[in-house]
Amino acid sequence: MQLLHRTGRARPSAPAWLLPLLLAAAAGVAAGDEPPPTIIDSQSIVRSLAAPAVSTRGFEVAPKVGADSAASGGGPRITLDIRFASDSDQLTPGAQAQLAQLGNALTSPDLAQRRFLIAGHTSATGSAEHNQHLSEARARSVRSYLIEHFHLAPGRLEATGYGSSRPLPNFPPGALQQRRVEISTLPSTS
Repeated sequence: MQLLHRTGRARPSAPAWLLPLLLAAAAGVAAGDEPPPTIIDSQSIVRSLAAPAVSTRGFEVAPKVGADSAASGGGPRITLDIRFASDSDQLTPGAQAQLAQLGNALTSPDLAQRRFLIAGHTSATGSAEHNQHLSEARARSVRSYLIEHFHLAPGRLEATGYGSSRPLPNFPPGALQQRRVEISTLPSTS
């Protein structure tokens, strides 16, 4: 197939193998498909959550203390792309793949004695009250999955939801990236 340039002369067409790829990409965008979730491996999760306190020449820099930092874990944290069915707390297969990595990390010797906060967040689509309840249900769903499938002690995991009250600054309020789960290391109780 030859394409005519506006001068009327023939212009070379795109390679035959490129057309199906372009059509498939356009169809995916037109259908509004979400990009596949990014799966973070268990060793990266361990490195993120086991980060030691920062020490500088004999003094230790402690995490910010206060209601906000205590409620959000205050310690090292990682944000995971854990997907749910639309307007639901049902985990998708992609979420289960990420939770397998998280479960392996939380059962590793480096993290086996630590406690964690699972914080659910939503996009700003819907009412604030609905988003609050949905984020709490999603955090509980993650907690239950980890306890059931990885036999974690229930006392090691707390769950909370923040709805759409803590948006990521670099994304629009309704963006997919706002629907996330953050895992934070909690202070030890001993």
